[in-house]
Amino acid sequence: MCAAICPASAIQMQPDEHGFLYPTVDTVKCTDCGLCARKCPVSTPPQVSACTDVLTGYAKDETLLSDSSSGAIFPVLAAEIIRRGGIVFGAAFDKKFDVVHTSAETLSELAALCSSKYVQSRIPADCYSQVKQTLAAERWVYFSGMPCQVAALKSYLGRDYDTLITQDTACHSVPSPLVWDEYKAELEKQHGGKLAAFSFRNKANGWEAYYIRAAFDNGREFAQPAAESPYQRGFIKGLYSRSSCFVCKFKGIERCSDITLADYWGVKGIQPDACNPQGTSLILLHSEKGRSLLEGCKDQLQLQPAAKDAFSFNPAVLAPIQKPARYDEFWEGYGQTAFADLVSACCEPTKDELAKERWNRSLLARAIRKLKR
Repeated sequence: MCAAICPASAIQMQPDEHGFLYPTVDTVKCTDCGLCARKCPVSTPPQVSACTDVLTGYAKDETLLSDSSSGAIFPVLAAEIIRRGGIVFGAAFDKKFDVVHTSAETLSELAALCSSKYVQSRIPADCYSQVKQTLAAERWVYFSGMPCQVAALKSYLGRDYDTLITQDTACHSVPSPLVWDEYKAELEKQHGGKLAAFSFRNKANGWEAYYIRAAFDNGREFAQPAAESPYQRGFIKGLYSRSSCFVCKFKGIERCSDITLADYWGVKGIQPDACNPQGTSLILLHSEKGRSLLEGCKDQLQLQPAAKDAFSFNPAVLAPIQKPARYDEFWEGYGQTAFADLVSACCEPTKDELAKERWNRSLLARAIRKLKR
C-alpha cells in the first residue's frame, strides 16, 4: 500500500533474507511528505464494525464444494459480483506457481482465485489503483485477501464506496515465499518435470483429511496427506511465518471488512447438523453490504446461525498464533539441513514446552479428581 500511494514513486518492495517483501525507500526521490506513514494500516487502523453476525454454511453446488477449501462461500458471492458486471480481486497462482493478487471479470477466470494458497501473496503496484479506478467507474468490486491486505486497501482508498465489498480470510499466518519457491523446486526435481497444477487442500478424501496434490508437465502426479507433508507441518507450526504475524493487529470478531470467511473446524462435534463432509464455513458479517450480498445468494447456500463456541478449533480467528520456540533455530538451519528433517526437528516440543504440557495435564487430573469427590 505504501509503495502504491507514494506520490514520488520512491518506495519499492524488496525481499528480505527470508523472502518476505518489505518497503525500501529511495532517499533521493523521497520528498518526506509522510503520506506512507499516515496511511499505514498498522499505525492508523481502519474503523472496525460495531456489530457482527456469525453464520455457518456451505454451497449447495457439489462441484463448487469439491474445488474450494471449505464451504465454497467465496465462489458463490464472487460470482454474484461478476454477474453484476463487477470485478473480483484475489490470490491466484501465476505461471511459475508464485502467488499473486490478480483480477477476474468472468466466471472462468474466477476459478483461479478459489481455494487456499499457503504462501504470502504479492500485490502488484497497480492492484489498489485498479480497484480505485473500477470503483470510480461505479462498477462493483469484490476484494478478497488477508485481514492486513483488506485494511491496507481501506487505508489506500480513504473512503467507503457503495459498490465495494471487502472480504478477508481468517488466516493462520503467511508463510515465506522463499520456502515455497524452494519446496516447489524440490518437488520438480524429485518428479522430473515442471509443476502443471497444485492444490494445498485437495478434498478427494474429504475436507478434514485433505491432501497436498501436485501434477507435473511430464504426466507424473504427487499426493500426500497434509498432516504428513513437511511444508504443511512447518506452516501450521509457524516455523516460517512472517514475524509480524505473531503480533497481528487485525484479529478478532470485529473487523474493517464486510465479510470474514473461515473454516469451521470441529463442526462435526460442535454443531453436527451444520456439517458437510466436503467442507463447512464460518461466515462473519460485519456490514449491511455484506449481509445484503449474502442474502441475495441464500438460495445457493445452506445457511444457519453458528454455535457460540464455533471458534473453539480455529482460534486464529480471534488472536495471533504464538511464535514457535524453535523459530530462530529453523532459520539458522535453513539451507544447511534437509528441509523435511529440519521441520521434523523444529516441530518437536522443547523441554519447557514438555514441562508446561505435563503441568497442564497434572492440573486437569486434579480438577477431575476434585469433581469426582
